[in-house]
Amino acid sequence: MDPVTVGILSLVALTLFLMSGVRIAFATALCGFCGLWILRGYDPAAALSASTIYGHVTNYNLLVLPLFIMMGYFAFYAGITRDLYWAARQWFGHLPGGLAIATIVGSAGFAAACGASTAAAAVMGRVALPELKKYGYDDKVSTGCVAAGGTMATMIPPSVLMVIYGFVSEESIGALLLAGILPGLLEAVSYSLMLLARFKLNPRLGPPITGITWPDRIRSLKGVWGMLVLVVIIMGSMYSGLATPTEAAGVGAFGALAMAVWRISWRNFRGAMIETARTSSLIFAIVAGVLIYVHFLGFTGMPAAIANRIIHLEVPPMVVLIGILTLYLVLGMFLDGIGMILLTVPIILPTVKHLGIDPIVFGVLVVRMVEIGLITPPVGLNVYVLKGVAKNISMGDIFRGCGWFVFVDIINVGILLAFPQIILLIPHTMIR
Repeated sequence: MDPVTVGILSLVALTLFLMSGVRIAFATALCGFCGLWILRGYDPAAALSASTIYGHVTNYNLLVLPLFIMMGYFAFYAGITRDLYWAARQWFGHLPGGLAIATIVGSAGFAAACGASTAAAAVMGRVALPELKKYGYDDKVSTGCVAAGGTMATMIPPSVLMVIYGFVSEESIGALLLAGILPGLLEAVSYSLMLLARFKLNPRLGPPITGITWPDRIRSLKGVWGMLVLVVIIMGSMYSGLATPTEAAGVGAFGALAMAVWRISWRNFRGAMIETARTSSLIFAIVAGVLIYVHFLGFTGMPAAIANRIIHLEVPPMVVLIGILTLYLVLGMFLDGIGMILLTVPIILPTVKHLGIDPIVFGVLVVRMVEIGLITPPVGLNVYVLKGVAKNISMGDIFRGCGWFVFVDIINVGILLAFPQIILLIPHTMIR
């Protein structure tokens, strides 16, 4: 059988597996192994699968994942999330829609300690939703802020998806993490400006907070200065070349523990370690399964065939790029972000490089599209996670609350497409 035909049949089988609810790690591993068995025979397939998993999963660069995840859990169990939100509340609460804006700012702050969007949405939901409810904020606006704010954890470093993309694309993980800073800040600022405008036009969505004094604002910084210093050290060490991403992640995990040591109980410390192990195992299982499948696709020649066909289309590279991003928007409605990047980037990236598009720019844009998929139906993971916290609010209302944020997201993607220098400014000036 023609290898390309085998590849196409495997994609059909993989799609059916995923639609039937089979976990992506097992579905990709099974399809990849069976494909290798058909093309190379059983013994080579078994040997290739084992060596592929061991050779890549033991990669030193992937150690950054559990370390950054550990940092996020230490920050959560130490109560740093609540401190960040409270400080944002004191500084922005007096504005129209101040609590909603504080939720976005607090989410951006927590994103700098947590690389997983679903975790950020769940944590901020527990912290912010009771306060928003207390002041009578509209349920759709409240849940939209939390769900959309959580997506910033996939862009603002330390981002798990950026690490995964760097691993697959063989681009500098440090450069990719730094490339997410300005787009992440653009996201936070644009969300806040949108909320400010909405609440100005319709004050009934929620009242501003009164009675906050400057001494209150200054005192609120007491609980966040340590986290801010830690983030600056992590990003600064990568930017200056003093530390690799893995070394910086180690500093971050140790620093978060040092800040938490006076506030964290043995039970919470144990919980942080268990959750780190559980989350890391899940990610590495997906990586292992998808790597087998991607290795099989390499033998089919599909990536090269797809790249060759697209390159010979008589359309501008920008049109092709917009088409690819639209595809990611659709896929993001149905697939997990990690699996989506692992499955698609090895196939699409050769085409992107042939078109002269910077792979770092492409990586940030892909992660941006994954963010949109996290809050759009039918499978917006952040919405489903938030529903577990906001049990009295319907899924429809949460999705409707995310609509304004999706609109702003699409505008942001257009800005990044028009001005890719926003993405490349920090990575291009870093010391390598």
